[in-house]
Amino acid sequence: MKLTNEAKIGIMVVGVLVALFIITIKASDFSFREKGYELIVHFKNIDGVDKNAPVRLNGFEVGTVKDIKILYGDDPKMELTLLINEGVKIYQGTEAYVKNLGLFGEKYIGLTLGDAGKEYVSPGSVVIGDEAANLDKIMADGEVIATNLKEISAEVKERLKVNSENIDSILANLKVTSEHMSSLTTNLDERLQVNKGHIDSIMANMNSAVENFDEMSYDLKLNPWKLMYKERERRKEETK
Repeated sequence: MKLTNEAKIGIMVVGVLVALFIITIKASDFSFREKGYELIVHFKNIDGVDKNAPVRLNGFEVGTVKDIKILYGDDPKMELTLLINEGVKIYQGTEAYVKNLGLFGEKYIGLTLGDAGKEYVSPGSVVIGDEAANLDKIMADGEVIATNLKEISAEVKERLKVNSENIDSILANLKVTSEHMSSLTTNLDERLQVNKGHIDSIMANMNSAVENFDEMSYDLKLNPWKLMYKERERRKEETK
């Protein structure tokens, strides 16, 4: 049977498409079976993470978010299934968190390597994720704090205005007290300078008395009979 020109063109187009498909598969190492293993991560809030979002290990991309679902119950949470690339090993103790690629960039799931002294996590292991920072909540809390500071500032300003006279009086009294203390210090310094000789003499006499006492104590320690002699002399004087 003789093929028409249209049939020949159709066969050629199909052949070209098949060839392109085969070349694409070989060039991209495409496989209908997913390569790698799964990890399960539980979050309270995933803060905008979507399916197929990147998964990064210490900043290096190692997989994608394969699935997201809600776990209902007494403690509802979000469950993310991560597809980790084949050959990537993560130690037990790894931590998961939600991060931004930029200030307003797409979200991704970050993982840490874990504890090097432990075994590797096994496929299907569950990791508890750290809570993502809620920017809206942070801004709302900032507004509340700013409002409170404004109210406190207004209250302090009002109190200062109402008690301005008392504050001025307290400051004036503090100034007078400071002047009196300064005057007292000056007078005390002058008295010390005027009586410096007397003070030095008193201190010298005290030092001499202490030395005499030490010498007498040492002498009595070496010659205790002197104490008995003095006691005998005292009794003789009393009997006269």
